Amino acid sequence: MYGREKRFGDPNWKRRLGYSLLGELHIPGRLRAWHVIKTLRSLGYWRDMPSALLDAGGGKGAFAYYFARRFPQWQVVVADDDREALARGRKIQTALRLERLALREVDLNTIEDCAVFDVAICADVLEHIEEDAMVVRNLARALKPGGVVVVTSPSVPQPWHLPLVRWREKRIGFDPSDYGHVRDGYCAADLRRLFSEAGLETRTIRQTFGRPGTLMFDLFFATGDSSPNPVIYLLLFPLYMALAGLDSILSTECGAAILAVGVKPRE
Repeated sequence: MYGREKRFGDPNWKRRLGYSLLGELHIPGRLRAWHVIKTLRSLGYWRDMPSALLDAGGGKGAFAYYFARRFPQWQVVVADDDREALARGRKIQTALRLERLALREVDLNTIEDCAVFDVAICADVLEHIEEDAMVVRNLARALKPGGVVVVTSPSVPQPWHLPLVRWREKRIGFDPSDYGHVRDGYCAADLRRLFSEAGLETRTIRQTFGRPGTLMFDLFFATGDSSPNPVIYLLLFPLYMALAGLDSILSTECGAAILAVGVKPRE
């Protein structure tokens, strides 16, 4: 079950129980990972073989730990500057004996690896970083020839959201900048430009979080986001998962998020 690994790193017993029973509790993050997994499947990387994957800025998420457990032949590296998140990751690593998982405290602006990785994942990270072009260049340099980078981000412009979202933002005094964003997100042209400047070829760009996913996100946020009432969360969990499941299998031309794949040329 995706996200159960996080139960070993969380200090809160209620969340540990939730991870054990339900997997990843943050359903938008779960859906984002499903779209990344779908992409890796389509590229032929979702299988156990001696390869190397970099999860850039993924210390707080479940993806790297899930991937390392599922495919123990892969060398998986988490690169992040969040010490608390990395400390939790080390607890997960120890509990699951993930021998080929490495956790590195590093600023993505200073990654110096060269031709090391087959896959680099940068999931909802670039919108938090001023020097996004430098980060993409660093990721491109870290890839082996023929390797791929998968980037996800909020898309711009955003589609219509439920009025409930704005209501809760006003109620709790929330602003999207509270997420630590330095920009609202990216459009397809933005990501093509970043890839091109880094010497990457754009393989594919598609919208995610279409109507089902956006509805799930809006309801999830409006009912508490990462700190919901447990009863309300459990009652709505089947709906969250059904909407996320629909979004993972449907294509969309207009979504709240975007996913792009860049390829490092072999020559």
